[in-house]
Amino acid sequence: MKKRNKRDGGSGRGDGSGGDIIDLRARKKRDKPPVWTQERAVKMAVCVAAGTLLFLSCADFDIWPLTWFAIVPLLGVALHPTTERPFFYGFITGLVANGGGFYWIVPFLQRFGHLPIVAAVPIFLLLVSYQALTFAAFAWCVRRLHDHFGGGVTFIAPVVYVALEMVIPFVFPWYLAITQAWVRPVIQIADLTGPLGVSFLIVLVNGAIWDAYRAWRAGERVPLKRISVAVGILSLALGYGLVRINQVQTAREKAPKLKVGVVQANIGISEKWRPQLAQQQLAVHQELARSLESRGAELVVWPESSYPYYFGRDQSQDWPLNDARRAKRNFTTPLLFGALTAGGGSPYPYNSALLLDRDGDVRGTFDKNILMVFGEYIPYFEQMQFIKRWIPEVSNWARGTDVAVFELQRPTGPVRIGPMICYEDIFPSFGRRLVKKDPNLLINITNDAWFGRTSEPYEHLALAVYRAVETRLDLVRAVNTGVSAYVDATGKVYDKSPSVDPDETPGVKPVSLLNDVAVLQPFKLYARLGEWFGGLCLLAAVIFGLMARTRAGRPVRWKLVLAGAGALAVTTIVLAAVFCGPGHLVVVWQILTHRPVTADADVSFTVGVHLLPAVAIACMVAGAVVMRLGRSPRGEPGPRLEMAVSVLAILVVPPVLVGTLEGEQAGLVISAIFAIGLTFFAARVYRRVFPV
Repeated sequence: MKKRNKRDGGSGRGDGSGGDIIDLRARKKRDKPPVWTQERAVKMAVCVAAGTLLFLSCADFDIWPLTWFAIVPLLGVALHPTTERPFFYGFITGLVANGGGFYWIVPFLQRFGHLPIVAAVPIFLLLVSYQALTFAAFAWCVRRLHDHFGGGVTFIAPVVYVALEMVIPFVFPWYLAITQAWVRPVIQIADLTGPLGVSFLIVLVNGAIWDAYRAWRAGERVPLKRISVAVGILSLALGYGLVRINQVQTAREKAPKLKVGVVQANIGISEKWRPQLAQQQLAVHQELARSLESRGAELVVWPESSYPYYFGRDQSQDWPLNDARRAKRNFTTPLLFGALTAGGGSPYPYNSALLLDRDGDVRGTFDKNILMVFGEYIPYFEQMQFIKRWIPEVSNWARGTDVAVFELQRPTGPVRIGPMICYEDIFPSFGRRLVKKDPNLLINITNDAWFGRTSEPYEHLALAVYRAVETRLDLVRAVNTGVSAYVDATGKVYDKSPSVDPDETPGVKPVSLLNDVAVLQPFKLYARLGEWFGGLCLLAAVIFGLMARTRAGRPVRWKLVLAGAGALAVTTIVLAAVFCGPGHLVVVWQILTHRPVTADADVSFTVGVHLLPAVAIACMVAGAVVMRLGRSPRGEPGPRLEMAVSVLAILVVPPVLVGTLEGEQAGLVISAIFAIGLTFFAARVYRRVFPV
């Protein structure tokens, strides 16, 4: 028998009949396309260009028209017939877009985290890689749906993108709508849909442009009906925007006015909380406040943590006149300021906003609700003191539990002020909670000095603009080093200060702003309905996905989902009772659903530690059960979708429905990813041990 060379695909062995046994592994390896090809390089370059267009659309580049066609290149690559990995190309686009928008993370970690660049860059890449998942999943989903349904992507693309933008949380939340923050006719629909509606319009236009271009390039008839509907939707949104701008401007002109002064002391972050500079810094704020009073200010606002001493939580008045810590000196105008408050039985200070009236009496205190994890608080800090030894600079503040409204008394009647601290003004959910308290004015106090003179302060302002539009209230922002601003109820920024970095340019002069703001009644439709628009898009995307699987001959096997969810739930309850104790099942429920825990921190920490292996084992049991009932032979992918849906039904849906997730969405998503990974791992092991 003639022996075939292995290089030619033969195994070198006869089969007893004069033929050769083909080495399939060798052939597969030989036929595998090269990792790097010119076509792949071109596609990657196109996606890099798409990501670049996206971040150039944002503050403070502000070339906002780019957004309206920035996603077209990604659609072209994802939908190209030769593209096998649309997820990868979407990831490249998202990586560049987020990298260009969040470049300031690296100097932030270097300057204030005291990390070397070799540590800061990997953290930056990890952050932007996670946030790139939205574009990666978008490209993959659009390609799959397009393959199964055919036709164009004019309507599929925006539905999918909004659904993903709603369910994928970020450490620093942002929306595609940020690119249009200064384009008032576009953003007015946010009082109905929130920022998600604006994102929908942007992707809708991108999808329509791609469909028109693809038809023209292929010599086909341009889908006029589809494009006409898209143009009609955009026209209606813009028409609504113009009408609402006119209506709200008319209401503002008729509304009572309040003259609000803002102090921006421009104190560098390296100078904050230095005891030897406290009196000097306080004097700068007091002098600017006195000047604003002389110009007619009826309320003076200082930024977050601008007060350089601790303020007692049990204090009902300002410090005495002979006390150097007195906040109001040489002026009597009511003062809203940021301070760390201590006492009241809490071992840790609160990041608070306080209102002092003309007599120096405390008329309101609000404690920051949404703390930055590892920046402002460490979960179970008391139980993990080693973190303090490892990272001495770490802070741990107490968390506020509810929103608040301050009543500023005036001869013409009280003005209800809704305070927000730091990045709370970029959360639509926080704005919805606050507006239910019936404020007449929104005030945000912030310290963005951490980020220096980068694009971050301008990105922060762009995101905050949407709170004014959603609630139809004027917004005043007092920021330690800028950008301080006045935003009217249509989203117009009608006065602002520059962003500065005193650490890089010493001697920067403090500035103050003084403007009239309108005292308005809040618009509550978005607050009442919540993310109804994003929910509809999510529902539509899920339905499209289920229909696509059915068309592909792989419908969702709901019996497997039910079996997996049941196994996960029952096993979790049983093991939680065994590991944590039956008396702590209520605490287990509160932890799993992200509801406020009623037990003390020690009990909560202990239950949480014991709950981790219980949930991990339950996930693996669920994976084995689904694989057993699914009976997928080795070599087939197995019922992975059913496993994932089982995990989502038990570990994600309950906290979304009944939990409090502000600032904790990322933790929930990461936990769900690990849980789904455990089910896949267990299913794979089960199939190896018990092959079908």
